[in-house]
Amino acid sequence: MTSAEISRKEKWELANEQLNLVFESEIHLMREILTTLHQEEFSLLENNRASLRKVLAQRSDLVCDLAKKRLERMEATVELTKSAVLHRQKEIASFEIHSKLDQITALIEKSNLQNCRNDALFEERKESEKNPLACPFPHPLHRARRRSRVATFTKKG
Repeated sequence: MTSAEISRKEKWELANEQLNLVFESEIHLMREILTTLHQEEFSLLENNRASLRKVLAQRSDLVCDLAKKRLERMEATVELTKSAVLHRQKEIASFEIHSKLDQITALIEKSNLQNCRNDALFEERKESEKNPLACPFPHPLHRARRRSRVATFTKKG
């Protein structure tokens, strides 16, 4: 390998590591946001307005931080793509990055479901201040488990 090839490879590894670090911090922020969504649900169920305001303010700050991290991710992705093209690599990203993309996708799905639950609880709370709340959206922790089926045969006499 020539020194130029080594330099290109080092640039790709550096860009890959930078993108990996940005993904890790983005995943951390998304987990924190999901936590605040769960806290919002409990605040709605308890009809605790002070707690709800606190949770919403906290999440607002986290969403701003997440927006900044996503801009960093876009910049890191551009750098990784440039170095991959220069190095003539067929695959742009490493296995770790693909794994982190899967984690982000799962966190987005969980956050969207929890947000739908919270919206339904909020609307129900607005309609009726006296009645207990019930949410039509399934809670991610209370999924229905599939029952195994067993076939039994009887002998005909």
